[in-house]
Amino acid sequence: MVAIIVVFVGYVVFGVTGFGASPLTVPLLAHVLPLTFVLSLAAILDLASGLALGIHTRRQANRGELLVLIPFTLLGLVLGVTLLVNLPRAVALRALGAFVCAYAVYATVRRDTRQRLVRMWAVPAGIAGGVLGALFGVGGPPYVMYLTGRITDPARRATISQMVILNVGFRVVAFTLAGLLFGRDLWTSVALLLPVAWAGVWVGNKLQAKLPSTMLARIVAAALGVTGVSLIVRTL
Repeated sequence: MVAIIVVFVGYVVFGVTGFGASPLTVPLLAHVLPLTFVLSLAAILDLASGLALGIHTRRQANRGELLVLIPFTLLGLVLGVTLLVNLPRAVALRALGAFVCAYAVYATVRRDTRQRLVRMWAVPAGIAGGVLGALFGVGGPPYVMYLTGRITDPARRATISQMVILNVGFRVVAFTLAGLLFGRDLWTSVALLLPVAWAGVWVGNKLQAKLPSTMLARIVAAALGVTGVSLIVRTL
């Protein structure tokens, strides 16, 4: 029941912001489920929901920027999955808590930049997106920071959306190769929770015009801060 509520709320946020549900679902579900299980479940749900939302934006995306980011994202995913399967549970949860707290601060103070970045910043952005996606299920922020400094709307939003979908798709492949997606319990959970996720996305899309995304982002950031601190305290 807890998982159903968390997934529904997370994907309502996804439907409103288009930024993904994992920043909310992963740290909350990690309180009650193993982290590797949560990350695998989140990757499958994110991919299925992201494809449903992002298929119509693929023509607007800047393919040149995507092609630059992809190889460094793959490198980051390899590093992230290697760490994920080797880190002790307490260390992984503590790292997740610290990252969630940092992400909450970032979401609170983030501002769009007008400064144009050079393409070499694709290297750290791609690697960071891959590592953070594999370890914490949240690979989007490095792409947002890089692409915001490279291109303008509507191509920017479409490119970010497509890059996040690619990140999740690569993550699913990496988790499969690491043997994390073969559990019966995982696919039973996917079958149960995917309709809940899609329902959340549908509700979020309906709310999008009525609820300012910046207000929701601040509310989510506050909730993430509390969740991150609780994860750290739990492992002490």
